[in-house]
Parts: sequence; C-alpha cells; structure tokens
Amino acid sequence: MQRYFAKLKNNQVVLDESDIHHLLHVMRCKKGDEIEVVAGDRLYDCIIESLNPLTINVNYEIPQDVELKNNLTLFFALAKGDKIEFVIQKATEIGAKKIVLIKTERCVVKFDEQSFKNKLERFNKIAKEASEQSHRLMIPEIAGVIDIKNIPSSLLEDINLLTYEKEAGSTKSLFESFKNNQNISVMIGPEGGFSESEVNLLISKYNFQLVSLGKRILRTETAAVYALSVLSSLMEK
Repeated sequence: MQRYFAKLKNNQVVLDESDIHHLLHVMRCKKGDEIEVVAGDRLYDCIIESLNPLTINVNYEIPQDVELKNNLTLFFALAKGDKIEFVIQKATEIGAKKIVLIKTERCVVKFDEQSFKNKLERFNKIAKEASEQSHRLMIPEIAGVIDIKNIPSSLLEDINLLTYEKEAGSTKSLFESFKNNQNISVMIGPEGGFSESEVNLLISKYNFQLVSLGKRILRTETAAVYALSVLSSLMEK
C-alpha cells in the first residue's frame, strides 16, 4: 500500500502539493482506494472519499514498531558526484535518525551555507521518499554543513565512533564500542581520509572512539552503509 507523510486536520489528511500530484496523476487513485499516512510519528489507514476536491479520511490507526529504539546519527564528509544523495537514501532506509554533513580538510567538494540551502530541498525529498519506501514512521533530519572543528554538542550522541583507515584490521573495536540503550553516532571521512590533526581533534575535543570497519579500505559511501548496517543490526538484537 502506498505510504505518505502528511498532517491531520479534523480527521482528514492534508497532503503537500507534490504528494497530491503523485496520488492523482502517477498512482491514478480512485474513490474508495486506501493509502497509509504517517502523521506525528503515527501510522494510519486512510480512505479516499472524493477526488475533486481530494478528500482523504482516517479509517483507523495502525500499530507499528519499525524505528530503532535509540538514535543513530551519521556524520558524513562532503563527497563528489551523487555520493551524498546515495548515502542519504541508504542511511534513511537503514534507520538513521539524523544525517550531518561535515566539512574536512581533504573534502574535494566545497559547500558554503548558500550552496547547502540550495541543495537541502532535494536532500530532504530524497530522505522523505526513502522513508516512505522503507515504511518508516519518521524522516531523518539533515544538518550541515558543519566544520569538523566546530561540531555543536547537540549533534553528538552518548557514543561517538570514528572510522579511520589506519585502524584497518579486526572489527572487534566496532562491536565492543556498542552499548545497549545508548544513542550512537558514526563519523565517515572523505575520499582522501582524515588528517592526523583532525583525528586527534575528534578524540580529544569530542571524545570520539576509533573503530575499524575491517581489513579492507572501503569507499566513503560503502563505509557509511556498512557502519550503519552493523550498528542498526546490533540495536535490533
């Protein structure tokens, strides 16, 4: 069943214009069709009562438990091409609740505040569609672009992990760092890796813990998907 994020008003569904277009012209819905609607982190079965004007009423709430019990935050260094969009999509599907774009010394891509604002609408659209596709009850927050030297404490979690290529080897450190019932973040570096000074800063200033993702050196987008997959799996044990 098709799922949409929306608002409720007097037991009726209020969709945004893009979702209305999708429902009427892409899905070609009919009167009497049912859809799923997420509003305020709750899921509802809804029925289309009329097409002109479009009127959608709530039938009943559907109990669903699909979100991770604790926060999972991804810090992802700016990357080339469509890698940022790919990672936002996959991080959303895996269960991340927050995605923070980070600027580091070796980032090839340079985003200023205006560049980020220009792209944020598309990033949010990708996260929304991925949340709908994966049947989540929330859309991850996308924050950025944050300089690695000035990470606000509000973005940090109880446990903050730093993946570093010089730590390549056993993944024991990744598994040992996990603690039940704690919020976790993981930091993924740029294509050129972190500088030594950045690693020292993350450890000393923000209390990041170094972890390994295995004996092989992964592409930045692969590392993000791998790390989030492992952590989400541990959270759901």
